Amino acid sequence: MKISDEQVWNTCGYVRLSREDGDKEESNSVTGQKDLIRDYMARHPELRECGMKVDDGYTGSNFDRPAFREMMAEVKAGKINCIVVKDLSRFGRDHLGVGEYLEQLFPFLGVRFIAINDNYDSLHSNVESDELVIPFKNLINEAYCRDTSVKTRSQLEIKRQRGDFIGSFAVFGYRKDPENRHRLLVDEYAAGVVRDMFKWKLEGISAGDIADRLTAAGIPTPMDYKRSQGMRYSTSFRLKEESVWDAGMVLRILKNPVYIGVLEQGRVTTPSYRVKRLVVKPREEWAVVENCHEPVIDRYDFESVQKVLALDTRTSVSGKAVELFSGMVYCGECGGAMIRKTVPTAKKKYVYYVCAAHKNEKRCFSHSMRVETLDEIVLDALRRYIQDVIDLSDLLELTDTAQLQQAGMRKLQGRLEKKREEIDRNQALLRSLYESLADGVINRDEYQDLKKTYSRRRAEAEEQAEAIQEEMSREMGNFSEGRGWMEQFRKHQNIDALDRTIIVSLIERILIFRDRRVEIVYRWHDEFHWQMDLLRQAQGTLPGREAV
Repeated sequence: MKISDEQVWNTCGYVRLSREDGDKEESNSVTGQKDLIRDYMARHPELRECGMKVDDGYTGSNFDRPAFREMMAEVKAGKINCIVVKDLSRFGRDHLGVGEYLEQLFPFLGVRFIAINDNYDSLHSNVESDELVIPFKNLINEAYCRDTSVKTRSQLEIKRQRGDFIGSFAVFGYRKDPENRHRLLVDEYAAGVVRDMFKWKLEGISAGDIADRLTAAGIPTPMDYKRSQGMRYSTSFRLKEESVWDAGMVLRILKNPVYIGVLEQGRVTTPSYRVKRLVVKPREEWAVVENCHEPVIDRYDFESVQKVLALDTRTSVSGKAVELFSGMVYCGECGGAMIRKTVPTAKKKYVYYVCAAHKNEKRCFSHSMRVETLDEIVLDALRRYIQDVIDLSDLLELTDTAQLQQAGMRKLQGRLEKKREEIDRNQALLRSLYESLADGVINRDEYQDLKKTYSRRRAEAEEQAEAIQEEMSREMGNFSEGRGWMEQFRKHQNIDALDRTIIVSLIERILIFRDRRVEIVYRWHDEFHWQMDLLRQAQGTLPGREAV
């Protein structure tokens, strides 16, 4: 298409602003760009304004912008044949893309392009100078965008690593500190809802039933609550004018460690400043910082809920909550799950736990136990174990801390020495392998297999030795910090009946053997025996009951 100097041009102004590209709002504001473009058109009467397209908040590193797409659609429809921008960087910062538009697409479509501050007008262009200057300016614009992207990523990573919250909106249960937008404060109303959700989950209520309770009670969803607080919050998940709670919302809250004061940020990234597709990062690359803000949920309760979520539990017949021991009972003979079996009779129903392996495949012994019997055994054993923990806690409080610390360090030192012996033993075996190969005792394939085995064992021993050394360093800090779990038992010292919360909070699993023996593995059982050994070393052998 031939371009004439005397024709009237149907002109569209194009405005773009993005702080992501490092644009300075005071100099590149939307209003400022519009005023500059209109002033230019007023001084050039052949330019007839036919629109003003604005992309506010869109990067120039690509052309996937709504207003830009609208403008190009009008160009192709023949409604626009001239585009005016403040400068080339407003049009785009991708030098290849900008070059393709200026050198190929616009000339083909007969479109005049004007960049005011760059003194570029395709109608009056100097071919020789423009072939050098314009691509160079586009390269500078792209380099500026790339440099800004690198700096922004680095600054955000520094903020994540020091525990600054960088999200646009605070998570449900918190609000941003008005004096420091990178710090979270507890929102008491929403935090109360979160506490109820964790409490109900510990009681055995399913995520779906929790969602139904919240909806029935008229509790606004996180999205609706943010909007009710005047926040301009939107999400692609919104389908209705007023959303309702669902199991997915509940599970996201129950699994989020932010409620114990932990910030997990930097989970996703983009491949580059040009490509805005989100990519999930490996967990080891996340920025995880402890004690960033006031917790809403006790850490022990949070860990108990994570344990419950990992269990294979089923809702009870009533549909209100899972059964008392659901997901907790295992066969002591084969290690498989024990399942509930109801045996109806003329007068009443009897409920038993039976080994699933025997019932389904006959791979284990035929043994069972009535639920009522198991309830009595567990309650009695738990009462005694709670008292053992309380007695141990009281004795530790009365014992000189220095003595306990010395006993703990001696025990750790003994473990460390054994690991070092294991490292030396595997190192010696590795040295002797080549001699065995040279003497013909082993062949090359055996040599390679044994070398891998001994190298792996040595590496594992080295990692374990390093972990013991780190534990020794922690022990030198505050020796009493590791006994907080004892309070979880103490607060249940007066139990007279079992409930789901007590079971999942204090018990790891329950084993039933064919001789009707019941073995209970309590939570923190390793810590209990560790503290007991320290006390024995510090004060001599202690008399006491043997816990189930």
